Amino acid sequence: MRKGRLFTTLALTAALTASVFTPAAVSADDADYELVIELMTFGPTPADISEVEAAISEITSEKIGATVKFLPMSVADHATKVNLLAAGGEKVDLIMAGITSDPATLHSNGVLEDISGLLDEYAPNIVEDMGQLLDAATFDGGIYAIPAVKYPAEQLNLLYNKQMAEEYGIEIPESLDSYEAWDAFFEEAYSKLPEEIRVFTLGDGSGSITLNWDSRYDSLGDTSYLAYGVLQDVENGTEIVNWYETEKYRTMLEKRHEWYEKGYVVPDSMTNGYSTLDCMAAGTCFSFQNAFKVDCNEVTLGRNCGGIELGYIPLGEPIISGSSTVMMSWGVPVTSEKPEKAVQFLSLLYEDADLANICNYGIEGKNYVKVSDHIIEYPEGMNAMTNGWGGFINWFGDNDNVYQLAPNTEEYYEHLEDYGLEKALVSNALGYTFDTSSVKTQLAALTSVIDTMKPALECGLVDVETELPAFIEAMKGAGIEEIIAENQRQFDEWLAAKE
Repeated sequence: MRKGRLFTTLALTAALTASVFTPAAVSADDADYELVIELMTFGPTPADISEVEAAISEITSEKIGATVKFLPMSVADHATKVNLLAAGGEKVDLIMAGITSDPATLHSNGVLEDISGLLDEYAPNIVEDMGQLLDAATFDGGIYAIPAVKYPAEQLNLLYNKQMAEEYGIEIPESLDSYEAWDAFFEEAYSKLPEEIRVFTLGDGSGSITLNWDSRYDSLGDTSYLAYGVLQDVENGTEIVNWYETEKYRTMLEKRHEWYEKGYVVPDSMTNGYSTLDCMAAGTCFSFQNAFKVDCNEVTLGRNCGGIELGYIPLGEPIISGSSTVMMSWGVPVTSEKPEKAVQFLSLLYEDADLANICNYGIEGKNYVKVSDHIIEYPEGMNAMTNGWGGFINWFGDNDNVYQLAPNTEEYYEHLEDYGLEKALVSNALGYTFDTSSVKTQLAALTSVIDTMKPALECGLVDVETELPAFIEAMKGAGIEEIIAENQRQFDEWLAAKE
């Protein structure tokens, strides 16, 4: 055990509609329209794509007079290719928006169709189920995307290795709502863990995943850099501020530097080439922070950490922001020949669990087997890498009735509403979109500064007293004050228009 050594470590409940919507019956004389749907992949095209297309088309042909053809597109190429759709004129009927290019950008680039009228006519079930969430992709009076997930809140948590906690007798607090509580927890864990295991990892210092328990804000669309300024009072706030100049941010950096000096955190996390999850999988770290969403919890994260069992301590409440709502969303490109068919497909997707499950998981018995009413697993001898239908980012259908992979249990469905409109905190800026066109030059300079200077600060490697002021001055030199002023002006106008 260590003794005095220095450091080296997303509800809207499923509302019952007054009258259940069912897509209009298709005449036997209608020729099937081929719907082309983007499949955002991590690389290779899934081996069973043709078989899955056929199974989907068997349902859609009968119910909406359309067959389905997937268009595989690597996530690495996605942002470039989808923004060129309108110029290229390629027929595509549905794309994933939000992951690499948000709906606001796609709208301003002329890529997306206004589907507000089509939703009213062909998908009233989506209008009712999504409710206020549709505001997140409403621009210039039109709706340009719908959320892929109707429970889009995110909640920050501290996750820890349960086996280590039990083996080394580490007491887990019910909450971590002060830095005094964090210090006490880390000190105890440090004193009990073997020397080669760090208490905590801060990753490589990039992205908002490194933010802490009291970082309760809306990033207003820029979750990676916070370059637009933030709304600190997420529920009722009207003032946009530079997060990096707040007292909360300074205190967070000071504590991280202190933890670095004491040896609590992974010392070379910026340079060792291992992700946060890699460190946990390797057993060299005890805990890390990560946001929970409906598709990301202690079970899924544990699976991604090499199959370890994780416990967690909530660090805040689930929050719905515009960014979280459209992080995964469906848009109809202007190159769709029959956008009404695309909207009919989305309507059916949210109503027909069989269709959604085939889209997500493929063919029962071949790509998955059921272990309970809603829980599935891969067939014996198969895993995520060898499965013929996987390796894509798309999410299809309503979480209320779509299967989940083991080791999730039926209990998963009991917590969905925590991430929806009825229970989660809803940002005062939900539906607001910052038009960055007038400050693009400043944003390019600012993101370069943040990329260069923020990681070392947030990993605790440098002295806050000298480096934070230098960071703030560099951001001001790049134009952050002009960016925030423009964002505030637009936000004030948006708020006034709502009254």
